[in-house]
Amino acid sequence: MSVKLQFYGIAGYSIFTSAGVHVVVDPFLNNNPYSKIKTTDLDKVDLLLITHNAFDHFGDAPEIINKHKCKVICALDVLHHLVKYFEIDRDLIRPTIWGMLMEECGVSVAPVESHHWSFSLKEDGQLLSGPAMGFVIDAGEKRRIYHPGDTGLFSDMKLIKKRFKPTIGLMHVSLPLEEGVGLPHPECYKSGELTPEEALIASEWLGISDVVTSHYVDPECADVKIFLELVEQNKKKGGFVPTVHVLPPGETIEWEKPN
Repeated sequence: MSVKLQFYGIAGYSIFTSAGVHVVVDPFLNNNPYSKIKTTDLDKVDLLLITHNAFDHFGDAPEIINKHKCKVICALDVLHHLVKYFEIDRDLIRPTIWGMLMEECGVSVAPVESHHWSFSLKEDGQLLSGPAMGFVIDAGEKRRIYHPGDTGLFSDMKLIKKRFKPTIGLMHVSLPLEEGVGLPHPECYKSGELTPEEALIASEWLGISDVVTSHYVDPECADVKIFLELVEQNKKKGGFVPTVHVLPPGETIEWEKPN
């Protein structure tokens, strides 16, 4: 069977493995005015991955877990958020950290380092904080999908290539500034965690053949255009040139079984 990927906007995705397992990552849907897909639209979810506690990544995790009784892979601060504040069944959660290779629902998931923060300030004043993560998800048929979470550039991406050999990268190239999803005082932020230039460097260090641009709601935004221009410049110079997929929120891409 093929491997399918559906983009929800920001960093939210559904991955349908070649074995038919439905994996959801960072599901910011219902409160994202730019997402065409809401939690009620999701097919049966088998496995949920949460990279960190930010509102646009933690998203609608509690509702999805309650509805589908899916297994969850996350760090301990996210587990605490789910259990204490949403009364999620702890037995559904598989806490982990970088380096602890996981297998759930027949899917191999490698949690990897992310140079970012993970926190949530609750109404009772408690600050939940822990390590942010990325994931390399083995979707079958030699397709290994890297979701970086919200990482900055770091040279050990070369070790992720050596150890886990990702083939598809969901590479964030921008910082959403649209109302409802952006940060206060947007004029202060001149880039996201990865600039388009850094996203291309990271993609080369990771050795990925397919880049799916990520961390935006508008596929026509300036940073996506810059990323595409940089790839074209590399092509003319004989440099690193991945296949690039720019998906509007709601769109699906499919990779057929390799020959």
